[in-house]
Amino acid sequence: MNQRLYPRRLVALHLRVYDQQSGALLGRIGDISEGGLLLYGSRTLETGVLYTLRIDFPSDEGASQELTIKAKAMWSGPDLNPAFIATGLRFFDLENPEHLGALQLLLSHLTIGRDDLEEG
Repeated sequence: MNQRLYPRRLVALHLRVYDQQSGALLGRIGDISEGGLLLYGSRTLETGVLYTLRIDFPSDEGASQELTIKAKAMWSGPDLNPAFIATGLRFFDLENPEHLGALQLLLSHLTIGRDDLEEG
């Protein structure tokens, strides 16, 4: 049974996700919701660890915009495609209006799926 609070949304672009502290590329977003994201990368992430993620994405005007958000790795392991490792990350610290606003902008403009995003 699926226990998700928010439906998953596919991203229209291959958005890269970086570790904010080290600058290392962690992978690309597979899908995203108001609660977290699915990451496809080349290595397993340690579960239970709280990461500070940076996601670069284009604004409506085409300029680069950045979302920095905390997320905990809930699970990580081989994907069906053996070239990738899949990791489920849950967002934390969404009470920060700047983080929430950037996430809502990303969800409303760069994903394929629901149009009825709830206002937090």
